[in-house]
Amino acid sequence: MELDLRSFHRAAAGEGEASPLATCKIVFSAGARVKRYDWYRERYFLEELVVEEGAIRMERLQRGAPLLNTHSSWDLEDVLGVCENPAIERGAGTVDVTFSRRQTVAGYVQDVDDGVIRNVSVGYARHKIEMVPPEEEGGLWVYRVVDWEPMEVSLVPIPADMDSQVVRSADGQLQLPDGRELRSFPCEFIETRAAGATDSAHGGRTAATLNHGDRSMPDEEKAAAEAKRTADEKAAREAAAAEAARAEQTRSAEITELCARHSCANLAAGLIRDGKTVDQARAAILDEVARRDAAAGGHRNVNGTITTERDEHDTRMAGIEEAIMHRVLPSTKLTDNGRQFRGMSLLEIGREMLEASGVRTRGMARMELATRMVQFRSGMHTTSDFSHLLANVANKRLRAAYDENPGTYGVWARRAPNAPDFKSMKVVQLSGAPALLQTNEHGEFKYGALSDGSETYNLLTYGRIVSLTRQAIVNDDLRGFDRLVGAFGNSARRLENATVYSQLTANAAMADGVALFHADHSNLSTGAGSALGTTGLSAARTAMRKQTGLQGEVLNIAPAYLIVPAALEQTAYQYTSTQYVPATKAEINEFRTGGRTALEPVVEPILDSASATAWYLAAASGQIDTVEYCYLDGEEGPVIESEVGFEVDGVAYKCRLDFAAKAVDHRGLHKANGA
Repeated sequence: MELDLRSFHRAAAGEGEASPLATCKIVFSAGARVKRYDWYRERYFLEELVVEEGAIRMERLQRGAPLLNTHSSWDLEDVLGVCENPAIERGAGTVDVTFSRRQTVAGYVQDVDDGVIRNVSVGYARHKIEMVPPEEEGGLWVYRVVDWEPMEVSLVPIPADMDSQVVRSADGQLQLPDGRELRSFPCEFIETRAAGATDSAHGGRTAATLNHGDRSMPDEEKAAAEAKRTADEKAAREAAAAEAARAEQTRSAEITELCARHSCANLAAGLIRDGKTVDQARAAILDEVARRDAAAGGHRNVNGTITTERDEHDTRMAGIEEAIMHRVLPSTKLTDNGRQFRGMSLLEIGREMLEASGVRTRGMARMELATRMVQFRSGMHTTSDFSHLLANVANKRLRAAYDENPGTYGVWARRAPNAPDFKSMKVVQLSGAPALLQTNEHGEFKYGALSDGSETYNLLTYGRIVSLTRQAIVNDDLRGFDRLVGAFGNSARRLENATVYSQLTANAAMADGVALFHADHSNLSTGAGSALGTTGLSAARTAMRKQTGLQGEVLNIAPAYLIVPAALEQTAYQYTSTQYVPATKAEINEFRTGGRTALEPVVEPILDSASATAWYLAAASGQIDTVEYCYLDGEEGPVIESEVGFEVDGVAYKCRLDFAAKAVDHRGLHKANGA
C-alpha cells in the first residue's frame, strides 16, 4: 500500500557538532483500495486496509519499526531510519521518522528534503479479513483487512496511490503541493447503509464529506460527527457482511439441491466455487442434461428409448481411480469427481468403498480393513473392485511410461497389421511384373507369370508377475507401485527394441536357406573398404541399387537410413550433416541431408555388443520390405491384469506383451562389417 510522506524537518548543526538528525512525519496508510489477485479462489479483488482504532496492531511501530529502502531487508544497509510514535489522524495512520546519520543515507535524506523522493509504502501482516461480495454482477469483491500489523515502512519509487506525496503545510493538514486536499480513499466511495438507516444518520452529510472533513465546523462537532460516521459505517459493514454470508449459504444450498435433483452432483462444487448465480447454475445443469441426452441417442422419453446411466457406484469408482492416477502421475487432469478423493490414503479409500456398499468398517483393525477392501466384490462373479481399480490405474500409467520411451526401431522398421492369433504368419513376396514384349500387327499377346517367395514367423508372449501386498496397502506404498508399473513400460519398450535389432545381429537364415546378410544375397561388405566413410557408403549404395527381384529384374533400391552402433555415432553424423563442405568435387558427399541419396542416421547402442564397427543401410519400408513387427490384435503394447492372490496375501499384477519381429526381405538391407 503506497502512501504519503509529510512535515520533513532537518535540525541544524552547530560548529563542531555531529551531523544533524533529519526527521519527518509519514502517512503510512490512508486506507486506499488496491486491486490484487486471490490465487486460491482465482479472482481479482480490492484490498482495503481499515484505518481505525482496534484494527491496527501498533506494537512494532511503538517499539521502533525500521524505515527501509523499497522493502529490502537483506542487509543492515537497507535500514534508512526508525519509525516511532504511531497515531491515527483524520482517518490516516502516521508515524514519526528519524533518519540515520550514515553517509550512505545522506543522499536519500537530501532527496526527501528536495522533494525528489516523495512516496511511501508499508509492509504488513494480515490477521483478519472481511470479504464483502460485489453489489453488481461482474463486480469485484472487497477484502477489508480489519486486523493487520505494520512490520516496516519503506521509501519507494512508484506508489499505487498517485496522490501519495511529500506534503508540507503550515497548519499540519494533509495537503498536496498544488493545494488540493488529499483524499483518504482515492477510489470511488460507495456508502453502505445498515437496514433502516437514512441520510440523517450522518447529519445530512455523506460519508465522503465526513471523510474529508468540514473546516466550517468546530473541532468538537467534527470529532463527534467523525465518531458517529465511523460507528455507522462499521454497523453497516457488519450488516452487509452478515447479509452476504446468508445469501452465500442460500446460493450454495440451492445449487447443491439442483445438482442432486438432476443427477449432476459432480457440477456442484465447481459452480459454487466459481461464484455462479442460481440461474447460471440452472443453465449449466440443463446443458449437462442435454449433453447426456444427446450422447444417449436423443430425448429419453421419445419412442420408449432405453438409456443406461452410470450409477453412483460407477461414478464413485471413476472418481477414486482418477484421484489415484493423479497421485502416481500428477500431470493427469483432475475433475471435481476425483478431487473429492484427493489426498486420501489407500486405507481411507478402501473404507469409503466399503461403507458406500453397506459394509460397516467401524472398529476394524488396519490389516483387517486391508483384507476386506482387497477381497470385496460389489457383484456376483466379478473381480475385486479394488484390484480392478488399481489395474485400470496401472494400465494407464504403464501406457504413459511406454509412450515416453519410444525405441529407435520405429524409425526404419515396418509395423505390420496386427496378428489375429498365435498361428504362424506367412509373408509373401511377389516379383515385379514380367517384361512387356513387342506385339506385331495381328500378333498374339503372350502370358507372363509372377514369381513369389515367403517368410514365416509367429507371435511370442512375454510377461512377469508382481504383487501389491496388504502391508504395502497399509503403508500406502503407492510410490513403489508406480515405479514398478513405470519400469514395466520401459522394460516392454526395451524388449521390443532388442527383438527388432536381433534380426540384424543374429543374421539368421532366410527361407532360401541363406543368412540374411551374405555374399549370395549381395548385401554384405567386408574388408578395409567396408569402413564407414564415403567409399564404404558408395559401395553399399551401389550394391543396393543392383539388387534384383525374383525374376531377375533390377530393383534400383535407394538406401534411406544409416543404422550404426554408439561407437560410430559421431562418424555417422559427420557424413550425414549439412555442415560438411567439400574441398574438391571429388569430395562431394551426396549422403548428407539434402543430398541426392540423403541418409537419416539411427544410433542404437544394442548393436555395440555384437560389433562396434559394423553398420547397416536400410531402404524405406514403403519401397521394399526390410524388417517388420506386429502385436496381437486388440493388445497393442503391454497390458496389466490383476487377481486377488491366495498364495500371496494381496493383489497379484501380471504384465504381458505379445510381440514379434522378422526380417522378411534381404534386398532392402545391407551390412558392412567395417574395418
